[in-house]
Amino acid sequence: MENIDKNLVDELDRLEKIKKDAEDKINNIKAEIVNIAKLENKELIFGTHKMCSIKPYNKVIYPEDKTILTNLIKSQGLYGDLSMLNYSRITSKINKKELSPEIINLVRIEKDFRLVLIDRGI
Repeated sequence: MENIDKNLVDELDRLEKIKKDAEDKINNIKAEIVNIAKLENKELIFGTHKMCSIKPYNKVIYPEDKTILTNLIKSQGLYGDLSMLNYSRITSKINKKELSPEIINLVRIEKDFRLVLIDRGI
């Protein structure tokens, strides 16, 4: 039984390393695709069998300690509408500038890119 346990743990370790290496490579390739898209002002890049759509969007990064943000939302009577920090709703309101600058100043907004592979049918 110990041999099976050891083999399973070793196999999991090996696969986790492969997964991490693959994720690192994917992230590097995505960064290169975004750089090319920005340099060439493109929203589509074509591969042999797929095309990649590159769309910029505002990525809202919330503070780690959400107490101040939660208290501000409550004090401004928005808690019921945004209920328990519904990130999707808050992000939408932040991007539309529908919240007070006090709340918006608690988050960081970064430009990020969504990449979607689309089958070319080839």
